[in-house]
Amino acid sequence: MSTRSQIKQLSIFSPTSPIYVPQQEFAPAANKGSGSASVIPSEYCRYICALAGTNKLSIICALEDQSIIRTITLNESIAGHVKALRWSKPPGPLIAEPDAFTPDSQRILCASGNRISVWDLHDENWSAEIEAGDALHFTHVDFAATHDEVIAFSEFNAHLTVFSLATGGQNVIKSPKFANATGYGFRPVTGHLALLLKLDANDTLTIHEPETYEVITTMTLNTVDAQGLKWSPNGAWLAVWDSASTVPRVEIYTADGQYYRTYSEGAKDLNLGVKTIEWSPDSQLMAVGKHDGTVALLNCKTFSLLSVLEDPLSFGSIGRDIYVEQQSSVTNGTEYVLAPKSTVFPYTFSNASGGVRAVSSITFNQTGDMLATIDHSLPHIVWMWLVKNSQAPKLIGGLIQKSSIRQLLWYPKFPQFLMTINEDDIPTAHQWICNHRPRIARIPLADGGKYSASWVRADTDQSGLIWYGWQTGYTFGYVTGSGTETSFTQVLNIEDEHPALTMDDFPVTGA
Repeated sequence: MSTRSQIKQLSIFSPTSPIYVPQQEFAPAANKGSGSASVIPSEYCRYICALAGTNKLSIICALEDQSIIRTITLNESIAGHVKALRWSKPPGPLIAEPDAFTPDSQRILCASGNRISVWDLHDENWSAEIEAGDALHFTHVDFAATHDEVIAFSEFNAHLTVFSLATGGQNVIKSPKFANATGYGFRPVTGHLALLLKLDANDTLTIHEPETYEVITTMTLNTVDAQGLKWSPNGAWLAVWDSASTVPRVEIYTADGQYYRTYSEGAKDLNLGVKTIEWSPDSQLMAVGKHDGTVALLNCKTFSLLSVLEDPLSFGSIGRDIYVEQQSSVTNGTEYVLAPKSTVFPYTFSNASGGVRAVSSITFNQTGDMLATIDHSLPHIVWMWLVKNSQAPKLIGGLIQKSSIRQLLWYPKFPQFLMTINEDDIPTAHQWICNHRPRIARIPLADGGKYSASWVRADTDQSGLIWYGWQTGYTFGYVTGSGTETSFTQVLNIEDEHPALTMDDFPVTGA
């Protein structure tokens, strides 16, 4: 199933001697680019890669007052045609609180439809060029298990190719079912590739050795139409979920691809199956989001049902920890107010997509005892649940926002602290600790596009430092204050001293 690739050329350039690049002044807001992924941070936010104009990349160091430490000129076949911009993952497992000695992302990938370029952050004379030729186009490109490999899917799902940047070798696997990240995954730590294929009209799961990509296991699935796979964080289990057009069904496999068991449940309506799944960080729980607005929690020792998080709209009355975003009477922005007590839920009309019900987003916090969910048909509402193993899971709060939610970001250092980034014309960050009043910070400088954010894990002061990006630039900063006094303070060096988070900025509900 693995063969030599027909890619036209893979060239790797090795260093001869180091080159020194003088540092330059850089203003974050002036960093112009194109496309929704034109500015991206490294994993620990120490470096930023920004598309400057159409033919250059700028590498910025967040530890040195946002200075440009390197400028890369793009190949003419990529310039103006960038479809993917990626940082590699750091070596080893991700660290919740990295220190100065924790390595960050090392390589940068930039791709057009038929060419991939890779550069090394620490070695300016090293680079790799992958040229597909005019007959082949890539539809999905990313780093593979390590920064020494690149995985690329061809159009029409004809095949995928894994390129070795260490040896120049290539391996091709034919007939992947999907040309996106839902159809494949690399096992944590070991790097084994799990892949969904479509062979002779059957869903097929294959497990491949790292580096050589020789097939270890080939398993024909019992699914009607498999929709994705996901490794558990500890790498012990692999889950494959079936189409929403059938009964809720998740198949569980061991790390070497052997069938273990199936979680399934009866349903009167065959269109109320699985939408998505998520593992808890400790791999002890699996949350299964379904098309009936509920979430099934599974015990990952037996993969049996522990409990069900019911559809929040079925609860009827509104509790005292539901907040609604509304226009402020004091400022030009918005603020949160407690939803009035009511026997019905009156907020389903605001910005609702009108689509089919489905729990489409599930995110556990760092300790795995809380999770946040979003329903596809109500993308402006986030629900917070308490799911401690020793207690029955329960709904503990909700935020009803004016715009659809793009990101759910739990703060690694304070497990109860949640931030959301929205599809809003006005750049904002929404921050919330359940049972406390949420706050909304307007982000200065941001000038439009799809907003995104990331917690800065190298934030030693525990100030809640964030990276906030948009189509043409980015900024670093932290949020202080509460209510209409909430503000965002920009910083130039993430290692400078910043005030620590304080609970005084999150008044208790009802206070």
